[in-house]
Amino acid sequence: MFIKAIKLLFISLCFVLTTTKVLANALEKPAVESFESSSVLQYYQHNDDSQISLSKQHYKFGQRALLWQWQGNSRLSTQQLRLLTYNQSQLKYGNYFPASPTFVISLYSEQPQTSSVKISFEKNGDVSGKESIWFDLPLNFSGWRIFRVPFYEMNGQAPEQNAEVHYDTLTFSTGGSGQVFIDDIIFSQFHDDRHPYPSAQTPFMRQEAQQSASDHWMPLLSDLSLVNRLSPAPLQADDVKQLLAIEDKITAQLISQNKSADSLASLKRSFTELSLVDNDKTVQGPPLTFAASEVYYNKAQQGEKIHTRLRDLGLLLKKLALHHSNGPQENQSAVEQMFIQASRYYLDQGWQAGSSMGTLHHIGYSTRELTEAFYLMRKPLQQAGLLNDIGASLQWIFNLGKLLGDKASFHANIDYMNTQSFYHLLIIFLSNERAMQAALLQAFSDYISIILAQDDSHGVFKIDGTAWHHGGHYPAYALGAFEKVPQLIYSLSASRFSINEAGHSNFKKAFLASRIYSQPFDFGFGNAGRHPFAGSFSSLQQQYLQLALSGNPQHTDAIDKDVAGAYLRLWGKQDQESSRLFKQYGISAETLTGYYSFPYAATAVLRQKGWAAIIKGYSKYVWASEIYVASNRYGRYPANGTVQLLNEQGERGSGFVEAGWDWNRFPGATVINLPIEQLETTQPLLMFKSDETFVGSVQLNNNGLFAMQLNESKGANHEGNDEGVQLLAGELKAKKSVFAFNNKLIFIGTDISSRDNSHPVQTNLFQSYLTEPAQPLYSSSAGRVTSFPYQATLPLQSATGSAKGTTNAKNSTANWLIDPYGNGYHLLSDTKVTVKRKHQHSLHNKYALRTGKMNHKGKGVTKTQGDFASAWLEHGIAPENGAYQYAVYPFMSQAQIRNFAEIADAKPSYDILQADSQAHIVVDHITNTTAYALFSAKTPVQHGILASSSAPALVMVQQQDNKGATLSIVEPNLNFSQEKSADGFSQPVTLTLTLNGHWQLPTTSKVKSVIYRQDKTEITLTSQHGLSVVLNVQQKFE
Repeated sequence: MFIKAIKLLFISLCFVLTTTKVLANALEKPAVESFESSSVLQYYQHNDDSQISLSKQHYKFGQRALLWQWQGNSRLSTQQLRLLTYNQSQLKYGNYFPASPTFVISLYSEQPQTSSVKISFEKNGDVSGKESIWFDLPLNFSGWRIFRVPFYEMNGQAPEQNAEVHYDTLTFSTGGSGQVFIDDIIFSQFHDDRHPYPSAQTPFMRQEAQQSASDHWMPLLSDLSLVNRLSPAPLQADDVKQLLAIEDKITAQLISQNKSADSLASLKRSFTELSLVDNDKTVQGPPLTFAASEVYYNKAQQGEKIHTRLRDLGLLLKKLALHHSNGPQENQSAVEQMFIQASRYYLDQGWQAGSSMGTLHHIGYSTRELTEAFYLMRKPLQQAGLLNDIGASLQWIFNLGKLLGDKASFHANIDYMNTQSFYHLLIIFLSNERAMQAALLQAFSDYISIILAQDDSHGVFKIDGTAWHHGGHYPAYALGAFEKVPQLIYSLSASRFSINEAGHSNFKKAFLASRIYSQPFDFGFGNAGRHPFAGSFSSLQQQYLQLALSGNPQHTDAIDKDVAGAYLRLWGKQDQESSRLFKQYGISAETLTGYYSFPYAATAVLRQKGWAAIIKGYSKYVWASEIYVASNRYGRYPANGTVQLLNEQGERGSGFVEAGWDWNRFPGATVINLPIEQLETTQPLLMFKSDETFVGSVQLNNNGLFAMQLNESKGANHEGNDEGVQLLAGELKAKKSVFAFNNKLIFIGTDISSRDNSHPVQTNLFQSYLTEPAQPLYSSSAGRVTSFPYQATLPLQSATGSAKGTTNAKNSTANWLIDPYGNGYHLLSDTKVTVKRKHQHSLHNKYALRTGKMNHKGKGVTKTQGDFASAWLEHGIAPENGAYQYAVYPFMSQAQIRNFAEIADAKPSYDILQADSQAHIVVDHITNTTAYALFSAKTPVQHGILASSSAPALVMVQQQDNKGATLSIVEPNLNFSQEKSADGFSQPVTLTLTLNGHWQLPTTSKVKSVIYRQDKTEITLTSQHGLSVVLNVQQKFE
């Protein structure tokens, strides 16, 4: 009885609370008005010359809209509104990007009208116009339009940008006669200032961005007018033939890459789910949306959020188009009927020329399949009389008119290359006029040729082959460009519209560079941006073939031998047909070994047969990593002087797996080992740049040297206004170098310090995923180790050790380790080493512990776990002058593994001549090469023929027996322009090296002067882009 009474009391309490909440909601004024109930009409006052009603004839979300009809001067006004605060607005990046109160509204006009509607806001219920702001909205359109108009863009006493607003009255006023359907009014919501876009009806918005054309996503009315005013020249003799050939190439690519697997019945079911209604005049359906998540939605008022995403429509239309191309001929009529109906729906929903639908920011990622579908179905669209309207829509969305602009203003953007360039090519053919196609195609060829050739501050493909986006080398974005640009180069090849030599050549350099800084396809964590463990170029097989078959940039060879040779190395064994073709041209698989520098990425790569070492740093000009709201949240250390060793199986096959990964343990990195909750930045976005300019590499005859000055104490956030702010706690500092000679890497670290009094500083040797717990490692103290879990400390160099196992380490006195993937580590310094094998628990990089936010790419996985073996050097808590020295022998053979103790005990083929705060200097006796990492120019150099340097520098000197020497010199300071640092273009710097003795130099533009002083030679040269200046010198005899 007692329990029953308690249940009744609980039910009664729930009813009271629910009723109270419903009443409270009823009394609260709405932030969005969707006109779903007739009761709302009482809150909208209008004069006698107009009338309002709820209509199901046209509506967006919900099931009704407000129909306002008028004759003569009319007003419609309401005070039934609520303005959303900053915290109530849906801002993806929180307060990171500036945001402003914005008015959002959807309007439908059945036909273009001559009248306009004035939309105004007033304060304190004053409808007289006093202290109001307003804007005029022409109704010269048909179909739906969505407008996002920031209050600061309006006329009258507009607020400052980003300032809150406090209006309480909304008024619509107009004259003449007409009608308009009104829906989904959001009276005020803070929107990211980058997102609201101007349109044909709101040209007053974003004037500065329109004039500068700084936002490549933003379609410009001025560019649209260039297309509309274009008077094409008469066709040349074989233009139609060439246009048809280009169309055939494009069609073949789209069809061959996308074989249709959908039956007609399946397509009909998917089409039915669109819920389209054809009433002869228009095709109605759910809202066709883009970026709908940015806009406030109230389920209680608007009902279930039923809509069709623009990209989802594109995916379906592409399936229809492919079935039309590849399916049975008897199905074509049914497919055409569905496709045309969906196209009319697309246009009626407002996707027309001049319409920005509130925003088109990053629209390119949602329109790729849509554009391909419209291209493949251009003939049915033409027969239905829709081709020009569809073409005009896409010309606007993709801002095709930019091709006709001032060539001096052209500048490259990887997003454009990825999401727009190939589709510009397709859109050109969505018109009825061949002469217009030829004119636009020539403009397109010129535009692409120019932006591909740019390697300065305007370009994204830099002089060293790196590919820039977000102000840095970004292979994940380059992948999109590498997928699309070869398609258009191939499509236009062997025609008068082909890409010119400069553009083709510079793109080819960047494209082929990607095979150097990846192994075999994975480009590793150091350059992964915000996507660690997900970076691969394995999808580019078709693009390598396309670029090879496009001929060389000079248009003299039908096959590009360099690209074909690379293709054969990567895919030749599995593609016998291409192998036979290339063999007919005398082309064989390339051999790719050597040392490569990528200064614009603060990256160096040592490649040997079957493996690569990717070395990564950062500086004042190159950011360390990209951390987003819910991506790479724990990626503080991937560029702290890391070295990732990759074999022919790529990241996973080399032991790099995210499941259980300890984000403190990037190999080669010097770190403050932090708990994961402290490792995650408090910033929503962080792309850290230090204040140091010393990072880079120098190369000479397949060997090289990388060095960096690590300094976390002060720097800047590339995507923020945090310059001078301490973004990373602990003030970690170090001077780090990696010398690459032959088949080994020599690591040196000095001046290691930290002010974190709670957490240790460590330098990581390795962190290797174990495919099974017993996967062995080897050590000089324990031999073969399969125990799991396991932890040990290697004895210091001064201790004598003996080892058991199969590594022949019985009498070894050296300290060494071999990781589970066969990489040998010879420990040269008396630095404590910890070795651990354990089951690790970690967090997914797409999950933010601080906020609980999850990126969809994480697929809901927040926690990860896995078995790993790790080893690191201990520098202690808050060290003041820590140091380390060790050598690594990557991916040894089984024989080398068995004999590694002897290798470590043997007399080395190198000597470390100096390792202090001034310089790290190593001599390699095999090649008679001395490499210098000169961190300071304050003291003379005491080793070899180099006496001094006027500035910090990287130098390699190889001496020959004939009294000659080869110098390779880099002043690693990229010296970007302060005004355009984010654009990335190195300014020349002057460096003076002093050599012991008198030396003769060849004449070269890089050398500014040679002066002999007593027994010294002073060479003053110009260094730029962080690239090596190589000089062959001969000893001078008086």
